[in-house]
Amino acid sequence: MTWLFDERRHRRSTDRFLALRYQLEHARANAGLEALVLCDAEGLVVASSGDAAVCAELGAIAPLMAKSVMGMPLPPLLRGAEVAIRPLTIHGQGLYLASVGGGVARDAHLASSRTGVTRILAAN
Repeated sequence: MTWLFDERRHRRSTDRFLALRYQLEHARANAGLEALVLCDAEGLVVASSGDAAVCAELGAIAPLMAKSVMGMPLPPLLRGAEVAIRPLTIHGQGLYLASVGGGVARDAHLASSRTGVTRILAAN
């Protein structure tokens, strides 16, 4: 008897940066996001999917927005956009998963992407 396995991940890589990019591209496409970025606490983009200029602005502003209680003005490319920031910590390092756009299922897709990013970065 032959067993057929349905592989849920179509693109894989042992390179962490490429694996992160694949994860973010998949999540962005499924969620209908304009951009999805993983950045560090200084706002440096670790991995991204979407327009490079939007991703750079999103990465730079994500740590500040995550810490802002009252909100803050958005940079030019993000003005009027729906921005969501999800903090995460991996091996004691503070990171941020930030998105632009998306619909009602955005939060579920961000949670799934957060799990994928954590799995990729926590692997030995």
